[in-house]
Amino acid sequence: MIYLLRHGQTEFNLSGRYQGRSDSPLTDLGRRQAAAFGQRLAEHANPRAIWTSPLPRAAGTARLLSAALPAVPVLKDPRLQEVSLGLWDGMTRDEIAEGWPGVRRRHPPRQWMFHAPEGERLESLLDRLGAVLADATAAQDVVLVSHGITGRLIRGLHAGLPLAKALELEARQDVIWRLEPGGRITELPSTGL
Repeated sequence: MIYLLRHGQTEFNLSGRYQGRSDSPLTDLGRRQAAAFGQRLAEHANPRAIWTSPLPRAAGTARLLSAALPAVPVLKDPRLQEVSLGLWDGMTRDEIAEGWPGVRRRHPPRQWMFHAPEGERLESLLDRLGAVLADATAAQDVVLVSHGITGRLIRGLHAGLPLAKALELEARQDVIWRLEPGGRITELPSTGL
């Protein structure tokens, strides 16, 4: 079984900034979400390892949730990093629109980000996420701590969804998705945060 979650809420999430590979600290709510993830996993799963993006917001979430799972190793895996938005990392929607007028309209919904100047391209992102998903499937009973876009795409790859449908998936910060055999995805009970 694979358990997938997005890092807890950050200051950039509150201010509407796209984080990409830049970082922003977890808020008080984000730290509570991380601790609640640990409690939910301790109650409903028996993970053998926690693989996390090395970006501080995800690694911090993994560290906090691991307090409820003290015997479970936490391993940083760069394949779980969020997509790089290059020059757009840390910017708001308005700042991007001002600097690159019309960029969002030139691409299919939620695909403009794969065309960021100096950013990561979709093919590269899908390659690394497919590889980590294959490794996690082989390892079994792994927790993946990831990000908004990468989490959507991991679930989409697991379920065999077209790209457009995968990018429409929600990216809540209060849920743990259980990736089950046969492409099935369910949620563990909500953290309530």
